[in-house]
Amino acid sequence: MPEQLDLDELYANTFTAEDRAAFEAQPTSEKKFLVAWALALFLGPMGAQRYYLGRLPTGVLKTLMFGTAMVGFATGAVNLGFIFMGVVGAWTIIDLFLLLSGTMSDRQDVRLDGFRRWAGPCAAVTVLFLVGLLIAALVIGTSSAVSG
Repeated sequence: MPEQLDLDELYANTFTAEDRAAFEAQPTSEKKFLVAWALALFLGPMGAQRYYLGRLPTGVLKTLMFGTAMVGFATGAVNLGFIFMGVVGAWTIIDLFLLLSGTMSDRQDVRLDGFRRWAGPCAAVTVLFLVGLLIAALVIGTSSAVSG
């Protein structure tokens, strides 16, 4: 029978002082984390944070998909609009998670300035915002079924 491993002991010292020094010695981008996060939260479906970070091809693709969704809604092709809006919405949530985890960087692949300071508070606001959107969608969805 294999011996019992103490996982707390195994993982307790994996991030050493040398690791912290190496992390802090990495260059930081001129692009601000807080700006990228706010753009992703409020204008994310249009790809604003991707333009800000210099990721133009994916920013353009996201904008075109958002535009296609809007055209679909405006012309009565509602199913097409919902499909594209679903993809863009999911992509925006993924972008928010990538930003908040520190995975998304600028075009030169350098971490964003202010990530360590603002990631925690921004994560809390993001969760509250997404939960608020979910509650609003549930309220609107159930009240329109009751009144209709």
